[in-house]
This record gives sequence, structure tokens and C-alpha cells, in this order.
Amino acid sequence: MADPSLRDRYVDPISDCDAVIHAASPLSPKLSGREFDGFRDVLNPGMEGTREVLDAILEKCRRHPSNPIRCLVLTSSMSAAAPIPEPSVKGESHWSDDERQLARKNFYGCLKTRQERLCHEWTASRKETGEIPSDFRFAAICPTMIIGPPIVDRGDGSAKYTPSGTMGSFYKWLTGGRPAAPNDSMSFIDVRDCAAMHVVPLERDDVQGRYFSLVESWHWNDILTTLKELYPKIPEFELYDGEDKVTPTKFDLGRMHSLGVEVKGVRDVLRGAVDFFTEEG
Repeated sequence: MADPSLRDRYVDPISDCDAVIHAASPLSPKLSGREFDGFRDVLNPGMEGTREVLDAILEKCRRHPSNPIRCLVLTSSMSAAAPIPEPSVKGESHWSDDERQLARKNFYGCLKTRQERLCHEWTASRKETGEIPSDFRFAAICPTMIIGPPIVDRGDGSAKYTPSGTMGSFYKWLTGGRPAAPNDSMSFIDVRDCAAMHVVPLERDDVQGRYFSLVESWHWNDILTTLKELYPKIPEFELYDGEDKVTPTKFDLGRMHSLGVEVKGVRDVLRGAVDFFTEEG
């Protein structure tokens, strides 16, 4: 995130690089002693941080025209591809309405939509002015809920993993955070598969544009039932039995599969996260 006192802090670290992966965004900041402000804590710093990364890429290209940055990979989100009403099959051409997201105080969703649009527009305009190479490529990886075994720095071996972010949410489901199945669907991606998708644009010159990062969407009845099979200790829950049970969201994953990453199925994604917490005790 941007900090005026650290302006240009990214220029030197990328001086010997030809690609940048921009993965950092404020998600659910932990605040101490102050009330949450979506503009101050999520939207503004997220956008300022992205502009800072783009400025650093421009400066690198200016200083080292013979060895410029040629590829930018952004961790976007399916939050940036959530139009209302939802289409029958969702594809990369679908975008969220950032103003509607802001009106609903969905600051994270608004951030991801605006962040990705900024990078697309920046790439096109800077190519036109010749400030970045004509073969510069921008790729946006749009994951859904990312779960799976995290990398844990245990130091001397005594450190315990503290669940946070999406794995924090998943941990709450296992310990009783979902007493009833919502009449909704959800999709997932294993963290290792999502990471692999970020690497592909660095290795292949034909990869640019948007790419979804997910496996099929499941109704919450199926998610909770599967979690119960994988982790029998999960607290009891009620399944949704209304006649208006929704159909899980459908996706066109053709572009994602063109990346060549073999993704794990939903059950295996859930199993990987459950096994990690089981091993952690």
C-alpha cells in the first residue's frame, strides 16, 4: 500500500526484473482503537498502492530502456466479474459495476474492479505513448475464494499458525461458523493452483488479458455435506430445503484451461484445507 514517505521504494527492487506480480491488496485490515473506514482502510490505499507499482514500472522502463518490464500480472478477483443480474454463464467479458459495489459498501469488491480496470487502461495508454514496450503484456488472474496449505514460517519450530484471511473464514466454518446452509453457491481455488496460474504469463508470450481462477461452483448444501464427510467433528448444521433452491453459478473456463494448469476439484480443494488444519491440531 502507498506511503508517501516511501515513494519510489519499488523502483530499485525491480531494476533487474523484466516482470512484476502485483498480488497485495487490503482485504480485512485488523484495526485497533479505531472504527473501520472503507475508504481509508481498503479502497484508497489499495488504489494508491497499485498506482505506485505502475509508476515504478514506468520509471524502470525509463531508466533501463534496453531491459524494461515486459509483463505485469495482477491478482484481481471474481469480485471484479460479478455483474447484476448474473448471466446464465459467466465469462471474462463480464464486469462488476464499481459504483453499485461502492453503494453497497463492498469496498473490497469496488477496489478489485477499479484496480483491474486501471491496469488495463494504463497498459493501453502507455503502449500508445511509447512509455512501455509495444510487446508489454498485462494479465489479470481472477480467483474466487483461495484456500489450501499456507506457507508457515515456524522459526525455531514453536510458532503456531494463526488462521487469517480466507483460511480464517474456512476455519470458522469447521468450528461452527455455518449453522445453516445459505441458499447460495460458492466456488474455490486451491492456493497452489492459483499461484501456478500467476507464473504462466511470465513463461508464455501469448498470455495476456483476464483469466478466471476457480473450479466449479457448488451449492452450500453440497459444500457443508462434503465438509462433514472430510471433517466429522464439524458442528451440526441445517441444510437448505426450500423449493427455490438456487442453481450454482456456471462459468466459461476455456481461457483458464488454456493456461495449462491442472486444477484440483472442489472436494480435493476442501480436503487440502481440512488436512492442513487437522495436521496443525
